[in-house]
Amino acid sequence: MSFIGKWKDRIAHYIDLRLSLIKLGFVERTAGILSYLIYVFISLFLTIAILIFLGIGLGEWFATLVDSKAGGFLMTAGVFLLLMILLILLRAAIIRSFSGIFIRIMTEMDDEDEKEHRNRNEIRVD
Repeated sequence: MSFIGKWKDRIAHYIDLRLSLIKLGFVERTAGILSYLIYVFISLFLTIAILIFLGIGLGEWFATLVDSKAGGFLMTAGVFLLLMILLILLRAAIIRSFSGIFIRIMTEMDDEDEKEHRNRNEIRVD
């Protein structure tokens, strides 16, 4: 009877450890995704700030070229409109590239997962 109880305890411990590893893997991947999103938001914030000041500077420069503030800023709006049209035309490629990044982050194996995967493949090959 103690033999069965001993194996039962070992199996329960093994299952508990596997569940803990699954939870830790989920937490690691989630943390990676969230940290990447925070990086994207910070980059987006800085990009927006740069674009605002670039737009103001470009508007002033165009205004000096055409001797009209309104004309300069309308020309700047035209440049940004062209950039937005380009962004819309390239949206499929942009979406595919970000999808690839997220898939790579979510399916990335750490060292322990790679060792376990190699061990499983070696056992199956033999």
